[in-house]
Parts: sequence; structure tokens; C-alpha cells
Amino acid sequence: MKYFNKNATDEDMLQNRPNEIPEVQFRQLIEYWKDLDVQAMCQLNSENRKKPKWRHRMGPINFGRIRVALRATKENNEEPSKSEMFIATRTKKGKEVHTDSQVAINRQSS
Repeated sequence: MKYFNKNATDEDMLQNRPNEIPEVQFRQLIEYWKDLDVQAMCQLNSENRKKPKWRHRMGPINFGRIRVALRATKENNEEPSKSEMFIATRTKKGKEVHTDSQVAINRQSS
């Protein structure tokens, strides 16, 4: 978004090139960005990023680590359920839970 404008010429975009990217590589990057398949993929990704209702609150901790920690708390090391994973990744001690997430957690708990 900052360096590519589909209506601008290559030369205009090259003038806006970041200093840490060599000109030859930036030209290749512009060609990549112009590809119709890449533009379609970017559009789809943009739409998908807008869809999530309940954001997780784990920061840099990945779900695999949470799954292992939950599995360790069980007697026979069984996999945590989807609802247990949802609750563990959407709640944080001392922090307020997003309203929609809390409604979903209450629904799963009952």
C-alpha cells in the first residue's frame, strides 16, 4: 500500500523505493505486485482479515504451546477440546474479555 499504486508508472514507484531495497529487486517486486493472481490473492487476504469475530489474546504465544499446556493438565494426556482451546486463548488473567467472546464462552460453558 505504501510502495505500490496500480495507477502509477514503474518510474514513479521507483522514486518512492525504500533505500534498503536495491533497485533491481524493487523492479522485480513491482512486477510481482502487478501480477493479477497476486492482486487477487491480496484482495482475498484483505477480506479474510476483516472477518474474525473473536480475536485471540495470546500475543506471540502460539496455539501449539497452549495445546501442549492444556494436554499436560489432563490425567491421560488427551487432546483439549475446541471449546477448551477457545476459552484458553480468549481469556487473560486480570484483563477484560471482549463482549462477543464472553457471550460465546458462556454459551460453550453451559
